[in-house]
Amino acid sequence: MLRPFPVDLEELAGILEGDPVHGGGRIDLRTGEVWPQAAIDYAREMGADDPDDEDPDRWLAVWCEGSRDAYRDMEDFIETVRNEDQADLLSVAISGRGAFRRLKDVLARWPGELERWYAISDEHQRARARAWLAAAGYSPRRPDRHPSS
Repeated sequence: MLRPFPVDLEELAGILEGDPVHGGGRIDLRTGEVWPQAAIDYAREMGADDPDDEDPDRWLAVWCEGSRDAYRDMEDFIETVRNEDQADLLSVAISGRGAFRRLKDVLARWPGELERWYAISDEHQRARARAWLAAAGYSPRRPDRHPSS
């Protein structure tokens, strides 16, 4: 049985698909707050000393899985582009370093396709984050939102 957990799937996906060398982070099991490793390092540099810092009952470690799945999303998306000339340009754009930026730059020429890419990419990222949480024993629920005063 999965435990419901308030977590922002977009933030979690950002850590999961981030840079494996410098990324990672953790989730506060009390609040559902996602802490990228850079934020943890900054808090430590600023002298924040948390007695529960390494408590496994409070923190769920998140390790980067890299961008391999996101790259596959780009390849799969390109296969759905009906215009062959556009698909060819996109295939060239994702070759080598900087593929994600170049894909977006080329797609900017066709706003409808760019919107479609963002919708597909976002949904796939959320699905991978949900699957990761399930493997850790949790099911996501939206974090409580407090209205601004």
